[in-house]
Amino acid sequence: MSTEQEGPEAVRRATDACLRLLALRARSRHELELAMGRKGFSAQVQGEVLKKLQGYGYIDDARFARERAASLLQRGRFGPQAVLQRLQAHGLGSEVAREALAAATGAGEFDALATARQVLERRGLLGRPLTPKEQARAGRLLHSRGFSEDVIRRLLGEPALDPSGLDD
Repeated sequence: MSTEQEGPEAVRRATDACLRLLALRARSRHELELAMGRKGFSAQVQGEVLKKLQGYGYIDDARFARERAASLLQRGRFGPQAVLQRLQAHGLGSEVAREALAAATGAGEFDALATARQVLERRGLLGRPLTPKEQARAGRLLHSRGFSEDVIRRLLGEPALDPSGLDD
């Protein structure tokens, strides 16, 4: 790697690197900053590149968050809490992530109960009586996928999340 990471040439190289990343998929501002930092570009160069890309309309964290939230929810693998965590992992602010999640769930296309059913069905934990151990496993699975306690209770009743013993 060159020790000279300043000036117009560095801005051009950093811009090219970001455009290659954006050609693969949309990225948050934070992700591009991290990528440029890993390549050794200075904060000044990063700022210039991000300003340029935002001016071109290539960086829009709010749009990225809405599209990512909708995509994650439509896949039918995650509940709202898990989607929120994934948005924040992209470096999106809490407010932007929450607004995107609200927009995605409010579109009327997301049904948490139906999605949770799909998750259980894929694991063979739906459509038959579950042992206490299986019920606990199903509850933990849904919880880890970001489904609310209300959704879990509606599907499983009151699951014992400790499979080591039977409920009294």
